[in-house]
Amino acid sequence: MLTSDHRVILQELALYTTFLAGALSPTAVPTFCELLFGCMLSTDGFVTQALLSIDFHCVWSSYHHWISQGKWRWKHLACRLIRLVCSKAPPDEPITLALDDWVIERFSDNAPACRTHHQHSKKTNRPQYIWGQCWVSLAVIFERVADEVFTGIPIISFPAPASGNASKLKIAVAMLKVVRKEVQDRALRLVTDCWYMNRTLMQPALEMDIEVIAEGRPGQIPSNRALYALPTLPAVKKPGRPRKYGTRMTAEKVEKLPEHKAVVWMYSKFRTVRYRTLICRAKFLKGREIRVVWSCFENDKGLTEKRIFISTNTEHEGLDVLRGYAKRWPVEPMFHQLKHAFGCCHLWQQKLRTLLRWMHLKMAGYALLQLLTVCKNQPCLKISRIPWRSPDTTTAGMMRIALSRIIPRFPIRKGWDRYHQKYEFNFDELPGQLKTDKAEAA
Repeated sequence: MLTSDHRVILQELALYTTFLAGALSPTAVPTFCELLFGCMLSTDGFVTQALLSIDFHCVWSSYHHWISQGKWRWKHLACRLIRLVCSKAPPDEPITLALDDWVIERFSDNAPACRTHHQHSKKTNRPQYIWGQCWVSLAVIFERVADEVFTGIPIISFPAPASGNASKLKIAVAMLKVVRKEVQDRALRLVTDCWYMNRTLMQPALEMDIEVIAEGRPGQIPSNRALYALPTLPAVKKPGRPRKYGTRMTAEKVEKLPEHKAVVWMYSKFRTVRYRTLICRAKFLKGREIRVVWSCFENDKGLTEKRIFISTNTEHEGLDVLRGYAKRWPVEPMFHQLKHAFGCCHLWQQKLRTLLRWMHLKMAGYALLQLLTVCKNQPCLKISRIPWRSPDTTTAGMMRIALSRIIPRFPIRKGWDRYHQKYEFNFDELPGQLKTDKAEAA
C-alpha cells in the first residue's frame, strides 16, 4: 500500500523530473519520462529492459528511434542535471567536484570511442590491456545526513576518442567550463588524482576560479612537476630580479620538516595520520604558491605508502587538505554501481551521439535516486529499510528496490501535464491505496 512517505518521495521525484524535462521539447517529454523512470528501475543497460520495468505506452521501436534520431541534445540534459544536482549542495560550503575516468569493456571493433586501455587494477584474472571505452566523468560529492557517508552523483561524462588530439585532460577542461557556466555564483572545488595533476587541467581550472586538490605518489609524479620551497629573503637587497624559487623539495628535505600526528575521521572511520606540510612553489604552475602535504597512515602493519597532496588554496591547513581529498573516493563505488547495478556495462549503442544520449539518461536516473537519499532521508529510510542493513543507511540501490514496487503501477506517460508543463503522479487513479502512517495516526 502507498503511505504518506511514498507520497512525499514521489512528489519530490516529480519535481526533479519536471526540471529535467525543460531540456526537451514538450512533445518529447512523455517519451523522456518513460525512459527516465525505466533507467531508474532497470538493472540492465538495454532500452528494452528499461521499458519492461514500467508501464510503457508506445511500441518498442519508437523509443529506439527517439534515442537515436530524435531532435534533442544530450548537452541540454546534462546542463539541466548539473543545475539540479548543484542546487542541492549546502549553500555555505564550496561544491566539491570529483574528476576521474573509468573503462567500460567492449567486444566489438566497431563500437564508438573504443581503444586499448591499460588495466590499472592489476587483477590476476584480468589481462593487462583491455579493449573498451574510457569515460571521463565529473561528479558532485554529498554527505548523507543520516549516516555521515560521502556519496557521488554523476553530472556529465564524455568518452575519450579512439583517435585524434582530444586527450582526457582537454575533455576534463571542457566539462569544467560547462559546469562553471551553469553554476556561476558558487565556489567550486575540484578533487582529482595524480593523472590530472597537470598544468593542462589545473591552469584553466584556476582561471575559472576553481580550487584544485590533487594527490599522487612520489614515484608517479614526473620530474617536470617538481616542488620548490619559498626563497629566503636576503638581509641586504641585491641588484637584479629577486629569486622566484628556493631549494627543491627532495625526499631528504621533506624528512627535515616537522612531523605532525593526528587522529581524524577519514574514509568512514578514525585513522591515525602522520603528515608534513609546507607552502611551496610549483614550477609546472609557473611558480604559483600551493599547499603541499606529505602524509601516510598508521595501521596494524605499520605505516602505509607515503603520498603527496597539493592544494591551490594556501589558506588550507594540512588536515583540511587531507579531509578535502577524502571526498574523491566516493566516485569509485559510483562507477561500480553505474556499471554493474544500473547496467552501464551493457551499452549497445553503435553511434557516439546515441551512446551519449543513453548514457546521460542512465546517469540522470541514478542521480535522481541518489538525490532522494541525500535530500529526503527520513522518508527514504522508512520506505527503503532492509532488516539486515544499518537502520540509518539508504542507498540508490535500496531506493530502486522500494520504488520498483510503486512506480510501475502508475501510467507514466499520463503523468505529464502539457497545459501546466509539469509532471505529477496521479494518486486518484489508485483508490484506497494511500494510508497514513501509524505514528501519525497515533
